[in-house]
Amino acid sequence: MNDNYDYIKLIEKIRAEKDMDELANLFMNIISLVGLKMDEVAALNYFIAEQTIRAEHNAKFLKDRLDLDVKGLGVEGIFKVQEALVNVYVEKMQ
Repeated sequence: MNDNYDYIKLIEKIRAEKDMDELANLFMNIISLVGLKMDEVAALNYFIAEQTIRAEHNAKFLKDRLDLDVKGLGVEGIFKVQEALVNVYVEKMQ
């Protein structure tokens, strides 16, 4: 089997089902394959959070709903927004 084909099929399945456990396992497999260290994983997590929070549609949502301008947020601010989003997600899952 073609590994690329397997990953594409897995990603299509995850997208259709939004299976967070499978998505987390996929990320962990990639992190292991690449051999990232903890600080590199932390930097990658921050980058993903920052890019997601500052994406135009999300920045607009946060500005409109919470009057929060995410453009000027530093590392701590990004992590505070991420913490709030995780808390909301966990509440929904309970």
